Amino acid sequence: MGILDNIRILSGNKQIADSPAPTETASKKRVLIVEDEKMLSDALAFKLSNSGFDVLTAENGQIGLELAVSQKPNLILLDLMMPVMDGKAMLRRLREFPQFKTIPVIVLTNAGDVHSMMETKTYYNANEFLIKSNVTPDQIVKKIRELT
Repeated sequence: MGILDNIRILSGNKQIADSPAPTETASKKRVLIVEDEKMLSDALAFKLSNSGFDVLTAENGQIGLELAVSQKPNLILLDLMMPVMDGKAMLRRLREFPQFKTIPVIVLTNAGDVHSMMETKTYYNANEFLIKSNVTPDQIVKKIRELT
């Protein structure tokens, strides 16, 4: 069952109850979701918020880059194929800033193009690649926790 199959589950009480409660004493990690599919972006934002993260969203790479620079997230969840500025262009420009050379970036994409993924990993230092149809929201939260 992939992430798109789980969107309905995200708004149900079961997923909320299974998610760890945010701790008030610890500062929240900030995650920037850069995704042009609004329904998916909203579902991920909901899941991450209920898992204790501070969440920002952007619908394309240009807005994502602006938010990254101004809000300094702890991790970026990045789609590759988007309008205005795609994920590879955003990541390339982001890595030009010294303060963002090592920020964890998880590429979340439908693009199973091995060449595109390898190019993004090699030249733009993406930390992880997740295929949308092969990953659950809980797996995304787990991966974010591992990298932040």
